[in-house]
Formats: sequence, structure tokens, C-alpha cells
Amino acid sequence: MPSRYIIDTNVLIQFPHILSRAGSRKIVIPSAVMEELSAHGHGGRTKGVSDLVSSSLGAGVKIVRAPDRLENDFIGSSSNVQRLSGADFDIARIAINYAEQQGLDAPCVVTGDRALAQFLSTRGIKSISGTEFIGESNNEPINKEIEESADKVVFSQKRYIISSFFLGVIASLLGSLIYSNLNLLISTITVWATMLGLPIMGIALFWYRENFRLSYGAFELCVGIIMSYYVFFPSFNYANLGLTEGIQILGGLYVMVRGLDNVGKGVEGTRLESLWKKVF
Repeated sequence: MPSRYIIDTNVLIQFPHILSRAGSRKIVIPSAVMEELSAHGHGGRTKGVSDLVSSSLGAGVKIVRAPDRLENDFIGSSSNVQRLSGADFDIARIAINYAEQQGLDAPCVVTGDRALAQFLSTRGIKSISGTEFIGESNNEPINKEIEESADKVVFSQKRYIISSFFLGVIASLLGSLIYSNLNLLISTITVWATMLGLPIMGIALFWYRENFRLSYGAFELCVGIIMSYYVFFPSFNYANLGLTEGIQILGGLYVMVRGLDNVGKGVEGTRLESLWKKVF
């Protein structure tokens, strides 16, 4: 068994149950990972993970700062270095520092970051995924209290993801309903009400985006799809497509891309982030 297991940010977010293995394995969390957690995502989505790490310190989890210098520095020593983030650099430095200490067995980095894993392999340092760590330690003693807290963190993140997509779909359907009955709405309100209502609606949508980024991204994606589909309904005839219809389709595609961009920002700090980065 490696002397230390150094945990990456993406693994902590996706597999917080790893912390419950601190009694049987020496778990190290780089301080850069804690800083990344505190700044990761909007609305405190990773706060539960940070609090879980803090509560695990008494069980043996250690927070460690990266050394300022190494005997053999690695800047520019591999093409993969250019793909490492600031936190990745600190994780690599800590792992290499442990490996350089005489009489200490090699550490192991637990990460879902392929670039970091490839770089570590060039320095002879083992890396495994969160799934592999959980699988290896299934028969070892588990801190039940930390395990239960990790379950709550996972449940909270799943609830956030599901509710965000649900609200996004509902908001887009509501927007489609308003658009379909736009003439009726305009005929029943005054010009001044329209002039006042549009800026207020714009401010409200901005607040929605800033506070519920994932939900807004799902809403925007659905609106883009609906915008494009309106060109073809109720009569689906390619012969009727003209410049106006082509611009509307392009506008719908643009809104879809913007929606996906907001979804990508919205899943930061959630269990979906790792999958999103692998796909896109």
C-alpha cells in the first residue's frame, strides 16, 4: 500500500466517501485543492465538501502545502506540464516531494485528470481513479459518521442537478407559451407597461442566470431548440425556407451554444463536472 494518498479536487467532489477511509489509509489534501473548492462554482455547491474535509481532520485527514522547491524540479520536463492547472502543479509537487524523501514509500495520487496522471507516470508516481480507490478499500474499516455526511453531500448535489434541469425545462415551456400568445398579451397591456416590463424581465433573467446558472443554461438550451423548431411548424416544408427562416435557425443554434456554455459553468463544482469535461 502506498505511504500516502493525495486527493485531487475532482475526486473529492465526485467521491467524498473517500474521506471515510482515513482511519485505514493516510489521506492528504493539498491546500490548493481546498482553495479550489472554496472558489469552485456559485452558490456554495462545494461548501458541503469543504466542511466534510474539515470535519475529517480529526479522523486523520491532513491538509498539506506544496513545497517551494524540489531536488529535481519538473517545469518544462514534460509536454503534459503545459496542460496542468495551478492545483495540479501543487499536487504533483507534493507527490514528488514525498517520493524524494528517503525511507518513504512512493505516494499515490487519486485523480480523474488524465493530463496529471500522464505526467505523474513520467516521474514514476502511481495514480488511480476515485472508483479504483473505493474498490480497493471496500473491505477496510470505514468511519460511519463521515460516510453518512458524505451521503448527504452526494444527495445534495444530485438534488441540485435534477432540480436545475427540471426548472430549466419548466421555464422554457413557460417562455414558449408566452411567445405563442404574444399577440394576445400585447393587445391586453399598454405600451408603457411593455416599456417598463421588458427591462424588468431582463434584470430578472440576469438574476436567474447569476443565481441558478445550471437551470438557466438548461432553459436557454430548450429555448434555442424551440426557436429553431418554430421555423418548421406547423407546416414542415423545406421549400418555404428563406433568408428570414435561415437567420432564425442560426439564432436558435446560437442560443443553444450559449445555453450549453452556461450548463458547463453551472456544473462546475458538481459530480457532473468530470463527465462534462470528458465529453466536451
